[in-house]
Amino acid sequence: MKIILNGDDLGLSHSVNQGIVDGLTQGFLTSATLMMNTPFTNEAITYIKSLNLKNIGIHLNLTYGKSVLPASEVSSLVDSTGRFHYVCMLGYYTQYVDAKKELKAQIEKFLQAGLTPTHLDYHHYFHEVPNIMKAYLELAKEYNLPVRTETHETRDLARSMGLITTDEFSFDFHNDYGVNLDTLRNIVKRYQNTDKTIEILTHVGYIDEYTQNQTSYLIREKEIEILKSAQQQGVFDGCQLINFGDLKQK
Repeated sequence: MKIILNGDDLGLSHSVNQGIVDGLTQGFLTSATLMMNTPFTNEAITYIKSLNLKNIGIHLNLTYGKSVLPASEVSSLVDSTGRFHYVCMLGYYTQYVDAKKELKAQIEKFLQAGLTPTHLDYHHYFHEVPNIMKAYLELAKEYNLPVRTETHETRDLARSMGLITTDEFSFDFHNDYGVNLDTLRNIVKRYQNTDKTIEILTHVGYIDEYTQNQTSYLIREKEIEILKSAQQQGVFDGCQLINFGDLKQK
């Protein structure tokens, strides 16, 4: 069994950046993904370069903040203020051409920063909107990058395109009911006698006033505490902790 512990939302805020960097440097995360359109993206890039972090992917985003491209070029993605539509409207407004154009611009911005991505994943629920998932997988193919796949259907589709992804994905370690040691133990127990690879989604970070105003998910520090406890108590003993760069073609 091989496990990826990915920290989503790098770049969301200073305190989230600090939490994810602590996770990567202290070993309770094995991977993270960077948002390219936030006020704290450049700070995160500075951390990545100064600490020589190699296990960073791109957290593609169509629901938070403003687009990387001018709003006039991706008008179906943004509201009258130039900000992305909220997640619940993602499938209602978004046009495939605009989505692919904006996602490509985010990938290019990451590359232009002098970084090499390990993979692509996404903010919120791309897999529920077929035209966005189509653009996402096509770009992964174009840039030859592994991808997150949350469902068996998207996993099968990705692999039919020759893309690399994990065998399983777990959203279990999330929200008040899921962020506990038993959740992590149960995930390990479920797959421990297999040779499968699994991504466990995390949203670690510290919470400051700015972060409270940016996200409703405020148990990020609890996630840090539980992941550290798991590390100390040997929950992942016998598992191989990896990142997306370690995945092989199936």
